[in-house]
Amino acid sequence: MAQRSLLSLVSILLSAAGLLAGCQQSTTLTGVQPDATVAPQPLPQPQLSTITLPVTMPVKALQERINQELPPTLYQDTNLEDDDLMVTVTKTGPVQLRAELSKLYMEVPLRVWARGRWQWNACELCKKLQKTEETEFEVTVCTESRLQILPNYLLKSHSTGDFTWGARKPTLALGPLKINLAPFIESKLKAQLNPMLQQLDQELQKKVPLQLYLAEAWQQLQTPVLLNAQYNAWLAIEPKAVRLTPLELQQDQLSLQVGIDALVQVVPGQKPQNATVQALPSFIPARSLPPQAQLNVSSHLSYAYLTQVLRKELNNQTFSFEGGKHQLTVHDIAVAGKGTQLLLALDVSGHSKAGFLTKKLNGKVWLQGTPYYDAAAQEIKVRDLSYTLQTRDQLVNTANWLLQNRFRTQMEQQMTVPVKGQLTTLREALQTGLRETQLQEKMVLRGSDFTLEPDTLFVTEAGIRAHFLATGKLALFFQ
Repeated sequence: MAQRSLLSLVSILLSAAGLLAGCQQSTTLTGVQPDATVAPQPLPQPQLSTITLPVTMPVKALQERINQELPPTLYQDTNLEDDDLMVTVTKTGPVQLRAELSKLYMEVPLRVWARGRWQWNACELCKKLQKTEETEFEVTVCTESRLQILPNYLLKSHSTGDFTWGARKPTLALGPLKINLAPFIESKLKAQLNPMLQQLDQELQKKVPLQLYLAEAWQQLQTPVLLNAQYNAWLAIEPKAVRLTPLELQQDQLSLQVGIDALVQVVPGQKPQNATVQALPSFIPARSLPPQAQLNVSSHLSYAYLTQVLRKELNNQTFSFEGGKHQLTVHDIAVAGKGTQLLLALDVSGHSKAGFLTKKLNGKVWLQGTPYYDAAAQEIKVRDLSYTLQTRDQLVNTANWLLQNRFRTQMEQQMTVPVKGQLTTLREALQTGLRETQLQEKMVLRGSDFTLEPDTLFVTEAGIRAHFLATGKLALFFQ
């Protein structure tokens, strides 16, 4: 009996020794690194946006231009022999313009000087009697003009008009006769009214050079503009088409809405290359245009930056399970891309207990996950984490807890990249850069009230490219 007891004791001691030896065992996680090459992924084409450009011209400005260039003498007939009348028509005051009811109205105060000749022959053999007298009187010519924009952006004006007499109609006292010149002069004035109206139409077309303005704007918009030097953000516009609403004449101003359909991007980094400058196309008539402009905004987060942020978040973090039976500490992390997913390499160490057995774990864990944007938290996160390990079977046997959802859930919660600061900087760059951008000496692009909403994240060879949609007001003004 004693001998059997001794043998049993030796057997128990040997078993215990084996267990103690097992406590010192370690498992090295030596997974083969997955291919980190990002497969070619077609990036989304920027969506076409409509930049609404209100073009306005106060009637007062048009009135000033007309008064500056309209000659003082509008009509002059110095030949007395053809019809016994000489007439000179001059302005007595500035031209007055007003716009209402989709028409342009003009009043031109005129002074008419006339010299008339009276001739009388009593008979063929009698001496011809004649006398010449002159008179002055004032009239006001009133016109109304309908304006429209032709497909080549020229302003077409069709003016009609008439005149009204002043308090005294013109008369000439020629000898014993007092001649009322009004009927005669009326026909003369009306005969000259059409040439005057044609001249007015020509002047209006010259004073509203819409084609010149829009051609300059079309070219200037194609030149990249630096919005923010610190963020190095560039505004790149590739116009595609022009839409015009009907020309409106209300409240003493000419106005129309110009909509430029364009690919509009805000990109960081180097100045974008200038594309081939496109010529101004014919416009497309439109009843109305969107009240806001939409800008496609692109931002880039490099893998080095993502690695730096996640290291601050995860380095030296210890994950504990089942009351401390299993622990895993992350010592380092590196981020790369694989296909459409992020590839994360974690240097880890830890231990796992199973009964009296303690198994140490050392090595590298490879994780793959899909990046997404959390709008509420303004963070880039990773979901659907999966493992890529050559030693997966060994891992199942030694640390099944590592593959359970609890670890994956904790990792997903920890792996966040805050981008609120970058979005704030980007939004401020838009607001500041577009507040007043001088495109050329007489052309200013102004923007305001921009909101920035995330669109899509894309994994590229260099990092994550974030696409955002900026919505705000964008207007072009001619100074």
